[in-house]
Amino acid sequence: MKSTLIDNFTLLLWVSLMASSFVVSEQLLPYANPIASTALRFILATILMMPFIGRASIKQLNYKILLRYSVISLFLVLFFIGLFEALKTTNAMRTSVIYTLLPLISVLLTYIGLKFVTPNKQIAGFLIGTLGAIWVLVAFTQEKLVLIEWRLGDSIFLVACCCLALHVILIKKWATDVPPMLGAFYIMLLGSLILLPFLIFFGDLNNIAWHEDEFWKVLLYLTLFTTIATFFLQQHLLKKVGPNRLLGFTYLIPSIVLIPQGLANMSQLYSAVPGIMLTFLALYLISPKHQ
Repeated sequence: MKSTLIDNFTLLLWVSLMASSFVVSEQLLPYANPIASTALRFILATILMMPFIGRASIKQLNYKILLRYSVISLFLVLFFIGLFEALKTTNAMRTSVIYTLLPLISVLLTYIGLKFVTPNKQIAGFLIGTLGAIWVLVAFTQEKLVLIEWRLGDSIFLVACCCLALHVILIKKWATDVPPMLGAFYIMLLGSLILLPFLIFFGDLNNIAWHEDEFWKVLLYLTLFTTIATFFLQQHLLKKVGPNRLLGFTYLIPSIVLIPQGLANMSQLYSAVPGIMLTFLALYLISPKHQ
C-alpha cells in the first residue's frame, strides 16, 4: 500500500513537471526557435549532470550501452523533430488530440516488442483516458475541432508519437540494469550529439536572444525541472511501474495545464468536469489492481 502511494505520488510529480514544460516552453519562443531551444536544453543538461556522473561512469559507456542508448536517444530526437515539422502543416490543438493516443500506441508496441499482454480492464482504461483527455481539451478551446480532414502534419505527428512510445519502451527493455541518473545522462549526452547538426544548420543561432536574462531563466527551468528531473523520474518509474502505467498518467496533462485557466472562466471548467472524471476513472482502471 505504501509503495503504491509513493509510486502514485512520483508519477504525479513526473506528469506535473511534464505539464509545466508545455506552458513554460511557450515562453521561450520569442528568444529562440524550437530546434535551438530543444538542443540547448539537452546540451546544458549534459553539462550540468557531468559533475554528478564522474569519469568512471562515462568510461563504462561500452559499445553495447552506446548502441542501445543511441537508439533510445534517436527516437526521442525524432519525436521533437516530428513535432516541429508537423506544426508546419497542422496546429497545436490537433497535435494535442493526437498526443492523447500515445498510451494506446504504447500498449500496441509493448505487445509487439515485449510480448506483454495488457488486461482488458486496462485497455478500457486507456480508451476512457483518451476520451477524457480529448473532452478536457475541447472544453477549454475556442477552436473548432475537425479531424475528418486529415493533414500531412497529423500523419507526421502520429509517427512522432510512435517514436516517443518506442523511446519509452526501449528504456524498459534495455536499460533496467542502468541507474536512473546515469541512464538520464546517457540520453542527454547522446541526444545532444544527435541534435548538434540540427542546432548548427537549423537553429538560427544569430537570432537567439543570448543577452536576455529571461531567456536564460526560462532555459534553466526547462533544463533542470523538465529535462533532468523528468528524465531521471522517467528512468526510475519505468523500472517500477512500466511504460503503460507511466504513459497512462499523461492523460492528466490537459487537466493540469488547463484547469488553472478555468478558474477565470467557470463555464469552461464546468464543461470539462465530465472529462476530468473520465480521466480519473481511466487511471483507476490502469492501476496495478487491474493487472
